[in-house]
Amino acid sequence: MSEETVTDSRVRVRIGFLATYRFGFSEWCRQMYDAGRAALAQTAGVDVVAPPVSGEGDCLTAAGGAVPYGAVHSLAEAEVVADFFTAEHIDGLLILPLDFGDERAVAKVAERLRVPTLLCATKEPPARDDASRARVSDSYCGTLSIASGLRRRGLRFHYAGLFLPDEPAFADALDSFARACAVAAGLRGARLGQVGVRPPTFETVGYNETALIRKFGQNVIFRDVGALADAARAYADDAPEVVELAAATRAAVDEVTVSDAYLRRSAKLELALVEFWNAERLSALAMQCWPTIHRLMNIEVCSVYGRLTQRHMLTACETDILGALSMLIQYRAALATTLPHFVDWTIRHRTEDNVFLAWHCGNAPVSLAAPGAKTALRARGDMTGERACRADQRGQGLWQFQLKPGKVTLCRLAEYDGDWKLLIAPGEIVPSDETLAGTWSWVKVPDHDRLYRTLVEEGFIHHASMIHGDQVDVLVQACGFLEIRPIVVG
Repeated sequence: MSEETVTDSRVRVRIGFLATYRFGFSEWCRQMYDAGRAALAQTAGVDVVAPPVSGEGDCLTAAGGAVPYGAVHSLAEAEVVADFFTAEHIDGLLILPLDFGDERAVAKVAERLRVPTLLCATKEPPARDDASRARVSDSYCGTLSIASGLRRRGLRFHYAGLFLPDEPAFADALDSFARACAVAAGLRGARLGQVGVRPPTFETVGYNETALIRKFGQNVIFRDVGALADAARAYADDAPEVVELAAATRAAVDEVTVSDAYLRRSAKLELALVEFWNAERLSALAMQCWPTIHRLMNIEVCSVYGRLTQRHMLTACETDILGALSMLIQYRAALATTLPHFVDWTIRHRTEDNVFLAWHCGNAPVSLAAPGAKTALRARGDMTGERACRADQRGQGLWQFQLKPGKVTLCRLAEYDGDWKLLIAPGEIVPSDETLAGTWSWVKVPDHDRLYRTLVEEGFIHHASMIHGDQVDVLVQACGFLEIRPIVVG
């Protein structure tokens, strides 16, 4: 299977547009409705699900979810819209009061759906130009009632702010909400592939499968390393797909110092892992890198992991299931437009106090290499490429390059005794003139001492996921919807 045949992996979320009004559906309500729906439709990765308009008056169409003006202002309308949203399988709910709004109606819909919910208030226009000088909207006041109704029912929601729907701040709030919804939807019911048991000395990557089931409704789908190796070895050396994939691996980097035998064996393993992924419809994968696969196939699997993640098949090292989930969180928050990278917190810089080495053996996607950086496929004992590799030489198969500079976010999911928490740490990759082994970057953080102390005291292990971009606000919002404790170290 070539990389070009991988199916479209863009993430999309279905957001229910729940507009509400209390008084008559005024011209102001119409303006807010149209502007709010348009803003949601322009949000990346969003499919807008809005109740159909049934007409004016008390006209309801229960079968199709249609309500007057496409908005709710009664419990009867709320029931119709809740049924409609349920049938449409929405991932999130946007509540937009067009005027004061009806707290009972929107609270009933949110109560029925129990999906991530965003509440916004709309700004007040000038007072009426008549003898009453009355307020036109009163959303400022009504939003407090709606928030109280949600809180009274124990429903989790995120308050975005007080906007006009055509303001850039409203667009930013919708973007963050959509990405948080993508995280929540992606974690619930995820199918996690596990190949092999954890490395013998790595108690650190242990996890509680029951906790995953109870928290997210996830399934861990297991494969034996030996069975996977058998599936890989079943491919003939000259099978077209093996030849094609070996050539693609060679062409992916500037220099290759491993043997042709390694390229064939790694291609076979990648094909077997892709078969596993597709057959089980996996969301993320973690595999035992060592020692068994070394004995069975005489290869390192680091570059295979990088190739799989490059193909949007997120793969974590050393059977780290929670590490794979951390990658999935960041991938979903990026709406699949940016790839995460599985890293070690490795060493502190020798002279720069707030810089540490984010490294792993050689598993990053090649697309993350720094512009102009030399990329290579090496053997573990010869990261300078000075010696030719024998066909049977151990330790072949590590990408080698520096990661591209820029802002990054690191995260790590952890669970102890039912307490779920997510480390969230912003940083920035700073360029270096060094040449190091594996795939690596020096990352500058605001306060390394505080970050490292947090890792130690909160029990976060030496593995993390890292992605380019600032995801702090999105991940905090997603934690709120998933009832995960965010631990932000900025």
